[in-house]
Amino acid sequence: MTEHRLFPYLLILAAGMIWGATFSLALIATGQGAHPLALSAWQVAVTAAFFLVACLLSRTTLFNFRNLRHYLVLALVGITAPNLFYYYAASHLSAGILAITVSTVPLFTYAIMLTLRFESVIARRLLGILLGMIAILLLVIPDQGLGSDDASFWILLVILCALLYAVENVYISRGVEPDIDIRELLFGSNLLATAIQFPLAIYLGINEPWDWLASDAGLAIIGIAIGSGFAYSMFFYSIKASGPVFASQCAYIVTISGVIWGIMIFSEQHSTWVWAAVVVMLLGLVLVNPDEEEEGKDANKTAGAEISP
Repeated sequence: MTEHRLFPYLLILAAGMIWGATFSLALIATGQGAHPLALSAWQVAVTAAFFLVACLLSRTTLFNFRNLRHYLVLALVGITAPNLFYYYAASHLSAGILAITVSTVPLFTYAIMLTLRFESVIARRLLGILLGMIAILLLVIPDQGLGSDDASFWILLVILCALLYAVENVYISRGVEPDIDIRELLFGSNLLATAIQFPLAIYLGINEPWDWLASDAGLAIIGIAIGSGFAYSMFFYSIKASGPVFASQCAYIVTISGVIWGIMIFSEQHSTWVWAAVVVMLLGLVLVNPDEEEEGKDANKTAGAEISP
C-alpha cells in the first residue's frame, strides 16, 4: 500500500512546513507594535483552547494535579520565558534567521544530555554540535544587513530561546512519565502559562482586548497557536508510527521551509553568510541525529516539538 508507506513522510513534511511558517507569522504579529507579553498571552490562551478541544474529543484526562509540577516547569521554562524572548527578538530579525537559530534545539538537547551523562560520547554527534556552533558564528559575527545595530544581540536572544526549549526537552525525556498523554501535558502547561501571563500583563498595564484577535497581528497569533497545535500532533503521531529517529528529520524541513516562507512572504534576501549558515546547520543536524541502534526511546524529544515559538 503505497499511500500507507508515504503517510509518515507526509506527516513530517506537513509538520515541518507549518512550523516553518510560524516564523513569518511571528514577524506579522510583532509588526503592529503589540507588546511581546500580550502576544505570548494570547498565543498560550488559544493553544490551551486547542488542546482542550483535542482532550475532550479524545476523552483524554484534562488536568491531573499529580502532574502539576510538570505543567508548571513546562509553563515557565518551555513556554513563558522563551515566548517572551522570542517575541522581543522577532521584530529585529528576518524569518529565515529565526528559523536557523531556533533549529539549534536538537544540538543543545544532545549537548545537555551529554553534560548530564544521560548520553554516551559519540564523535560524529560532537562534530554535529561543533558545526551548529559554527553556523551560529556565521550569523552573529558578519554584518547581516538586518537594519539593526544590535542584531547579534537579538540572534543570541533567540538562541537562548532554543537553549530553554532544549532544557524542556531533556526534562520531558527524563522527568516526565512516559504514560502521560502529550495532549494533557500541553493543555495543562499552556493553561498554567495563561494563568501566569494574563495576570502579569494586567498588572503591568499591558492590554490587548479580545477583539484584537481580529487584527492582522491577532490572526497571526491564532495561526501560530493552531498551526503549532496541529504540527505537535502530527509530529508525535509520527514518533509513535515510525520512531523518534525518523521523526527527528522534521528539523531539516523546519529550517528549510522557514527560510523559504520568509522569501515568499517578505521577499527576504540573505547574504552568503546566511546561506552558509543554513548549509552548516543542516550538516550539523544530520550528524547529531541518532542512529536507530544508538538511540531508543530517549531520543524522542531531540528534534521537532520544540521548534515552534
